[in-house]
Amino acid sequence: MLDRYELIAELASGGMATVYLARLGGLAGFQRLFAIKHLHPYLHGDQQFVQMFLDEARLAAGIHHPHVVPIHEVGASASGYYLVMEYVEGDTLARILARASSVHDDPVPAGMSIRVMLDTLDGLDAAHGLKDDYGNLLNLVHRDVSPQNILVGVDGIARITDFGVARAANRLNATRAGQLKGKLAYMAPEQARSGHVDRRTDVFAAGIVLWEALSMRRLFRADNDAATLNRVLFEPIPTVCEVNPRVPSSIDRVVAQALERDPEKRFPSCALFGRALEQAANESGCLMTVRDVATYVQSTLGQEIQAQREKVRAWLARSEPSQAWPVVGDAPSGLPGPHGPPVVVPQQVGAPVQIEGQHVPAMADGGRPSSPAVFVAIGMAVAGILSVAVVAVVWYSRSEPSVEAPVVQVAPPVSENEPEAPAPIPAVTASETVPADAASASSDPIPAAPPVGAPPKRTPPAVTKKLPSEKDDLSTNPYR
Repeated sequence: MLDRYELIAELASGGMATVYLARLGGLAGFQRLFAIKHLHPYLHGDQQFVQMFLDEARLAAGIHHPHVVPIHEVGASASGYYLVMEYVEGDTLARILARASSVHDDPVPAGMSIRVMLDTLDGLDAAHGLKDDYGNLLNLVHRDVSPQNILVGVDGIARITDFGVARAANRLNATRAGQLKGKLAYMAPEQARSGHVDRRTDVFAAGIVLWEALSMRRLFRADNDAATLNRVLFEPIPTVCEVNPRVPSSIDRVVAQALERDPEKRFPSCALFGRALEQAANESGCLMTVRDVATYVQSTLGQEIQAQREKVRAWLARSEPSQAWPVVGDAPSGLPGPHGPPVVVPQQVGAPVQIEGQHVPAMADGGRPSSPAVFVAIGMAVAGILSVAVVAVVWYSRSEPSVEAPVVQVAPPVSENEPEAPAPIPAVTASETVPADAASASSDPIPAAPPVGAPPKRTPPAVTKKLPSEKDDLSTNPYR
């Protein structure tokens, strides 16, 4: 774990940092993959590298472009500083060029290399136009444009990444005089001399990348740094057609102008470089679409990408939480989850599970009962307990002897001018008879006696009022 991210696998490693594939989990099984660039532990005490690392995060986070790998977060943990970047499923242009020679008999198609470079130039132009919060141009220069820093996804889109050695006006870490940053084989002459650099420096580096992609050869790379530097500064630069005659001459002229050692003769910006390259490719009819690039990447790296997917899927299956407990507020300490003790997952299929000292039998397939099954079982148990309690309450209330308070007749108030109302007639049962004088004294009809064998019928009394009684208090008998 790196803070809240799970590190799955190492993707790449360089002199300053290591890039990992990481996963961020969330609610209801949400998960998303990221690429995390983690600064090497032995560089944590070097303030220069730390500032360079933070500069990359601050600069790249301000660039919002589909052809620039975005940075979502910069963090510091006990293990050091890290950057959270978008995960691009694919590989670098360097890897594609190296793999194509062993997979395909023919070199990389020119249209594919041109499409990748057009995307890269768009991303670089967006970086060059980056401004601060006050609208001031930052004069950002990447200074490390190389095939290793161009990612080509399975979607056919190329993205520029790694602004670790970029130069900007408000950069925290300034390059000292005589210090070179970047790859020597992809440096412009003014950068190799530690001179003034601007966006035309990236134009030259992009020209080197395009030259090598079209010719499938290294342009300036030699056996040692001294020989490489000599080639960058002094040796003649061959044209693409001299190495690969199948490249159209219009494309060759555009690449040659991008590789002018004099910055004044180069394209003044990556936007103009891309515009001229696209026009020449359309005229020669060798420009691929994004879908064509995606197909080529799949044919070149399809097996490796599929193998990586299977590894990631297997790792995620092993690290998937075995049981999810819905928690509202603070969960009880006895339940497994973020607020309670963890669940011990057995490695052996079919083995029982121990949860907080309780024995849970294993299922037939070696798994454990799912959360819905557990909740259904608990609900059924609670419902059974409640049913028994209700039955007990009803039985107890019916079997308890009734305690009634004495009942008296209360007559309504009588006015002075009205005669006193006759006394009410008592209830008559089947075994009782009504005296004649009582029947004649009342104006109400006398109810007839029910037939023999019929249940007794009670006549509701007049307005009654129950007298208070200690035994009738609800506090002494709550079931009444």
